[in-house]
Formats: sequence, C-alpha cells, structure tokens
Amino acid sequence: MLAGRASWDDVGGALEREAEFLERFMREQRVQTNEVRRAWALLPGFLSVGAQRVDLIELGASAGLLLAADLYDYRYTAGTWGPGTDALVLDGADRDGPPAELLSRRLQIDRRIGLDLEPVGLDEHGARLLQAFVWPDQPERIERLRRAIALARTCEIDLRRGDYVELLPQLLEERREDALTVVFHSVSSTYLTEARYDELVAVLSRAGAAGPLAWVSLEGPRHDPDYGGVALDVTVWPDGGTRRLAKADFHAAWLEWA
Repeated sequence: MLAGRASWDDVGGALEREAEFLERFMREQRVQTNEVRRAWALLPGFLSVGAQRVDLIELGASAGLLLAADLYDYRYTAGTWGPGTDALVLDGADRDGPPAELLSRRLQIDRRIGLDLEPVGLDEHGARLLQAFVWPDQPERIERLRRAIALARTCEIDLRRGDYVELLPQLLEERREDALTVVFHSVSSTYLTEARYDELVAVLSRAGAAGPLAWVSLEGPRHDPDYGGVALDVTVWPDGGTRRLAKADFHAAWLEWA
C-alpha cells in the first residue's frame, strides 16, 4: 500500500515517515485475503457437482480470484487439469485422490458472481491491497497472487457489495436453466454466528427444494474444533445429500481424499 513511498530496504524509516497513514490503514481497513491456492482444493468439488456448465456464486469473495478457477492449471498425483498455459500452476501434496476419472471432467464457467462486505477490485490499488496482507517472507505465495490477478483480469467477474446471507436469496431466484448454479465459499462461513450460519443453510435448502443447485464448502467443521484443517463438502439438489470429499490444509498445501 506504500508503493513508490517505501521499500523493504528501509522499513524503519517508512514506519516513521508514514506513521499517520499506517495508523489510519490499520484502524479502517478490514483484513482482505484471497488465497488462490485454495482453488486447488476446491476444483475437485466443482468437478463433482455433475454439470459441465456452471454459474458460480462465491460467498466472501474478496477480489474474486477463486471465481477464475478454470483459468489456472492444476497438478495432482493422478493427473492434471486446466488450460495448459502454465501461466499459474497450483499443486500440493495430495493423498489418495482426487481420482483420475474426476480430473477428466470438463468445466465451463458461464457466470462469476462474488459477494463480499468490502469487495476488492482488480485494479492496481486492489492488487497492492491484497499483497499487503501476505507475509513478506512468503515470496512464492506473493508470486501466485500476482499471477492469479493477471489471469482474473482477463475474465468478467461480477463483484457485489453486501452481506451475502442477505444478497443470496435474490440471486438464487434468478438462476438460469441452461447452467447449474454452484454456491461456494472457503474459510468464510466460519466467521458467521451460529444463528447466521443457520440462516445461510436455510436459504440454500429452500432454493435447492425449488430447483437444481449445488453447494461447495471448504470450511473447518463448525462443531469439531480439533479437526485440523478444512473439509471439502459438496451438496447437490434435488437430492440434497452432502458428501465429504476431502480434508485439506487451510491454505491448501495438502489434501487427503476421503
């Protein structure tokens, strides 16, 4: 956020010169992270919903980098997936899956809608903001972020400001018949109160009863604080049954197939 006004060669001087700005920034700016590597854990969920054409709705989208999941390349033990450009390659330590059959499926994302209390644009200011919340001793993570931003700028991402529990019902009423709507979130619903989370589940359940819908969740189980990671859960209506596909690291460094 101090581009052109500070450098890592003189952190102490920057802290002194920019004290007023930094104090205001910490007081007013919500933490905004968009960990693109989570797409590596989410992709098997997207491929599992049973549809090749989907409309994505992300809850807690930040800048919407996960909505551009089809633009990234992925490597797993059982195979690869993606456009094959190697502009951004996501990988990790996967155990027992995802299976090769799943990775052979295609995915076309028609609409990309992100809901967030304070969405981050993909302009230069937004890019610097996202980088400001990555620890400076993690250069690989910063490089992934920069590459993801460059790719996400090439597609149309519809970011909407507001409380996603309140915005979601209207969006679900506008579902299209020629693509499956997939609602997803990653390390987002964990910040909802129990009552608010119950509202979210009720919104999705009502919409699922009214027509085809999929819900992909990458979250720590709410009633299992010792789980030690996040669970990749997929629910598809009209059946409405939930499958736990995998357990993953919070930043998707590893994945254990169920």
